[in-house]
Amino acid sequence: MNKLLEKTPRSGKHAVTLRMVCYIAALILSLAVMIFILSASGSNEPNFIAAVVGVWILFVLFCAYKIYRVSRKQSVFQKGTLTVTELDDMNGIAFEELACEILVANGFDLAENTPATRDFGVDILAEKDGMTYAIQCKRYKDAVGLEAVQQVYAGRAFYECHVAVVLTNQNFTANAQKLADKLGVVLWDRETLRNLL
Repeated sequence: MNKLLEKTPRSGKHAVTLRMVCYIAALILSLAVMIFILSASGSNEPNFIAAVVGVWILFVLFCAYKIYRVSRKQSVFQKGTLTVTELDDMNGIAFEELACEILVANGFDLAENTPATRDFGVDILAEKDGMTYAIQCKRYKDAVGLEAVQQVYAGRAFYECHVAVVLTNQNFTANAQKLADKLGVVLWDRETLRNLL
């Protein structure tokens, strides 16, 4: 397994819990701000009150959505519950989303998907121990070729990350391994993925 993954980091769950606490604190603070605005304005005009309450409700909905997403991320993946064979049947998008959960469960402080289009060869941006990672995910049925290495190498530069990684449920071709060695791209193959699960 790659030496960067062998470090024993602080748990990524701490970062997830901290995010949830921040969103809850933002909700409480927004309620206090809304009450202050309504009382300080002294206005009894229904349109003004409706506008202030409406903005607050939109903010509550946004925070509730974010809390839901954070709590879902916290509970979706647990180490030891999946096998690599189960990942072979996923589609690419589901594999990318689950890969974020797998990284957080393995001590990454942050792992987020990039936009589905115009991702510049990077599917996940992650952070661990102050290092930033540009990760290309390949859920394939055959060995991954050198195109993935080229894409993530270019994407790493675009996103200004420290480390470029290709993560796959398969293995890599000899040419992909040679190019990765030359460019300094880290390859996480089927065995590495098995260790992360």
